[in-house]
Amino acid sequence: MGMLFVLVGLLIGTVIIVAIGDRVGLPWPALLVIPATAAVFIPGIPAVEIPADLILPIFLPPLLWALARRTSWGVIREQWRTIVSLSVLLVVATAFAVGTAAYFLLAGFGIAAAIVLGAAIAPPDPVAVDAVAEPAGIPRRIITVLQTEGLFNDAASIVLFHLALYTLTHGDDVTIAQGIGNFFYSSIIAGLLGLAIGRLAAWFINHVHDVTARNALTWVVPFAAYIIAEEIGASGVIVVVIAAVELNSRAVVEAEDRLSGRSFWETVEMLFTGVAFGLIGLSANNALAVVGTDFWHSVLVGIVLSLVAFVVRFVWMSVFMWVNLRRGHLTGAPLRWQEVLLMTWSGMRGLVTLALVLSIPNGVVGNYHELPVIALTVLFMTMLLPGLALPWLMSVLDVSSQAKGAQDKMRKEVTDKARHAAMQAVRDQAKELPPETVAAMQEWFDDRLGTDAEDHENAAERQERMAEMRKRIGLTRRQAVQAAQEELLYLRRQRRYNPAIVDEVLEEFDRLAVVGDINWRK
Repeated sequence: MGMLFVLVGLLIGTVIIVAIGDRVGLPWPALLVIPATAAVFIPGIPAVEIPADLILPIFLPPLLWALARRTSWGVIREQWRTIVSLSVLLVVATAFAVGTAAYFLLAGFGIAAAIVLGAAIAPPDPVAVDAVAEPAGIPRRIITVLQTEGLFNDAASIVLFHLALYTLTHGDDVTIAQGIGNFFYSSIIAGLLGLAIGRLAAWFINHVHDVTARNALTWVVPFAAYIIAEEIGASGVIVVVIAAVELNSRAVVEAEDRLSGRSFWETVEMLFTGVAFGLIGLSANNALAVVGTDFWHSVLVGIVLSLVAFVVRFVWMSVFMWVNLRRGHLTGAPLRWQEVLLMTWSGMRGLVTLALVLSIPNGVVGNYHELPVIALTVLFMTMLLPGLALPWLMSVLDVSSQAKGAQDKMRKEVTDKARHAAMQAVRDQAKELPPETVAAMQEWFDDRLGTDAEDHENAAERQERMAEMRKRIGLTRRQAVQAAQEELLYLRRQRRYNPAIVDEVLEEFDRLAVVGDINWRK
């Protein structure tokens, strides 16, 4: 019962922290670092031991799935340079830079052990970045790049982490060629497996009509995909991401599915992150007693490693900006020095860093007792401080005004295309409808989505007239909403449209469809 009380307490605590963050306007992932760090110093709290081999399989699949379902193949094709540069090369560069610093700072640390720690610290947390960036007002263009980076950087870091750990435990039995071959095998097999699982899951969803069963499948698939991949030596992270994107691109789902699925996965993301931080904080509680007089040395090492990670990211983002400008990639980021600073500041470490550090077996590396303190210090330096200071940095750098105009322009274009598709469906039925019915349908969409021209007609009279004609135009309205939804789903697959913006407009039509369906059945 003790563990059950701990889990319930962590769930309640997560909800309270999220509510506090929403109330005071601070990002909840950053706030979660505070109790996770405090748990290390509170005496007498329940001791929690999480098996090292279960940390990643329990927490990583649902969090990656929740993030990957927001993107599309169009975005991945558009942002492939980001994936190669930021998700792979930057992670490797950061791992070796941080590992080199750890090699000189930690006595008894060999090269392989240093790379193990560097690989754990290298990847920014996609969940933390996603939750912190949007409330802070970071432009969509930059958020999209950060989200795309976060889809695959965990895979690169975990593959490098396991390779270094295997080298550490097997000595000279591993060569560089074997390591490179293992990386490509893990990635390619994972990609193929992810496509197969995503298509199979999409087939199931397309042939099952129960909303609960379809949502339940999306809950099971991430864990199954991750476990299968790890059993055959492939990257579980890549499998989960590819399967999520493939499923969302092929599954034919209704408005009710999208609305319930969106709420479901937002809840899962919040609670799993909170429980993970809490459990990891509790499991690191014993570290304080063990580390003893080396505590402040561990804190200092964590600060230095955090600064090294920041410097490497700043240099890399500066070069990436130069490449974007030189090649004319004006839809990417960064494009200005303000954006370089902002994206450097957004390199927040989180759950994966903690989980990887705690998954290192005891006795494999020297200074093992210092690792939890180092990891929590890195989180404090790279997520708590940047997360709380991000709104202030946004106001100082002033990057939102110009980007907001482009974002609003894209949203208007997406909304106009959806409205025009809806009205085309109405016009297709115009021969069977009286002119006043068509006019009322036009007003109905304009009232909810805005108009191309200003309309000064009295709103109360318009609402009254629409109420009188509701039953006559119900079927046509349903067809119009469906046409708009189909147009939006088509736009979501295109490279030029940000799926997050399309999803915002699609959610409005989904709500219209669900609410309208209830009214039409009356």
